[in-house]
Amino acid sequence: MKNKAMSQKIKMYGAEWCPDCRRTKSFFTQNNIDFEYINLDITPEASKLVEEYNKGKRIIPTVVINDTAHSNPQNHELAGILGINKQGKVKLYGADWCPDCRRAKRFLQDNQINFEFIDVEKTDGASEYVMEVNKGKRIIPTILINGTAYSNPDNIKLTEILEIDEITDTRTYDVLIVGGGASGLTTAIYAQRDRFDSIILEKKNIGGNAFITKKN
Repeated sequence: MKNKAMSQKIKMYGAEWCPDCRRTKSFFTQNNIDFEYINLDITPEASKLVEEYNKGKRIIPTVVINDTAHSNPQNHELAGILGINKQGKVKLYGADWCPDCRRAKRFLQDNQINFEFIDVEKTDGASEYVMEVNKGKRIIPTILINGTAYSNPDNIKLTEILEIDEITDTRTYDVLIVGGGASGLTTAIYAQRDRFDSIILEKKNIGGNAFITKKN
């Protein structure tokens, strides 16, 4: 099913003489990304806003995407933020507490698929949009691939849609914990409570000294 995706708020602050500004504008144009361009030479009052975004520095281009500022982002960084891939554009509507959302995010990350994550509980209009494309149901994750919505697709379906030739054996984690002693295990517990995907590296025994302590 094809639906019109939520419009994205993108502003680019720059100048015509700036090579990186021209590169960024070209990237947006080539990828059919709608954006508002603010020329600082024509709108000098915008310079103060750019300096506020960059802690007193006048860095251009400054690209603001959904109220988050990015200072002179490279094309690959913009592709990652906006979910642009050779297969097309990918958006994932979900929530941090949702297990299937975390599963889908991990699958995309592990297979080096750029995607834009939209939190339905923190983004205005996102929850309503998800219900619209799912005929009144609030199904997450809802993943848009080239404007087509897929309701909670499993990894096999994503492999087919994205034309992934071979599923990678690598795995991406949020947190790497070195050492499986008491401190490492405690860190892992708190990381999981905060829904961070974590891994513990331990060359001997999980538990540290507590594992090898003998009882009297």
